Amino acid sequence: METTIEQLLASRPATAFDVELPAAKVAEFRERGFTSIERITSDEELGWLREVYDWLFAERVQAVPGGYFDLSRPYDSPGDDLQPQIINPEVRLPELRRTAFWRNGKALAGALLHVEASKLLGWGHMIRKPARVGESLPWHQDEAYWDPGFAYTALGCWMPLDPATPESGCMRFIPGSHRGVVRTHRHVGEDPSVHALFTDDVDPNLAVAVPLEPGGAIFHHCRILHSSGPNRSPHVRRAYANEWQLPAVKRDVAAPRPWIDEGKQAWKRRAKSIVG
Repeated sequence: METTIEQLLASRPATAFDVELPAAKVAEFRERGFTSIERITSDEELGWLREVYDWLFAERVQAVPGGYFDLSRPYDSPGDDLQPQIINPEVRLPELRRTAFWRNGKALAGALLHVEASKLLGWGHMIRKPARVGESLPWHQDEAYWDPGFAYTALGCWMPLDPATPESGCMRFIPGSHRGVVRTHRHVGEDPSVHALFTDDVDPNLAVAVPLEPGGAIFHHCRILHSSGPNRSPHVRRAYANEWQLPAVKRDVAAPRPWIDEGKQAWKRRAKSIVG
């Protein structure tokens, strides 16, 4: 008999998994804009998260309106998934907020950002790179996706559920680039209906790849230039990330980011087509 989502949620392991963050990791984050740890949760919780993750993608769950889409092709276009993403899975499954991954990620984010963890807001997203066909995610900064009318203190906590290797599309970073401004970005294929952004303002020769085993975590600043390669391995590469940030601060003048306006218009057209 197939396990239902209700049964799966009821079986969530009550994991107590404590993580310490060495001072050297805090220093590395400040200097390079990213750091990693070998483990952020237990084997039991990792196995449970894989099952939850697979259910969400199998059902193509839209935890928020429009929250399931492929990063690498126009919204809702026909064809096989190349790099599907689910936004805010914790809205559909609040149990995700009770995991060691969520709890430890928030605590360590507070330490890395030098703020009280209790003040941080969190939201998640899951990205799936299918075996052999999973697309790359080009060079970008996370903040380039966000409302330019606000200033942010934020980082991402990224955890692979499968081995993240150069062959399967592990994360790559440009050390120190978090200290710069948000670079000019464009939509992949110059098409605003493709969600993924990229910037040409990067020297890939400076890139540092960060392979990681399942259950490890990478913390990266919202302005660090980063990318991930295609999945050329025979195995799916599943990843679950949470963003942690202080409440955004309203700017007196919004930063000029035309790609945001272009993307908003494409999203509105998509919403109208879904509704009507």
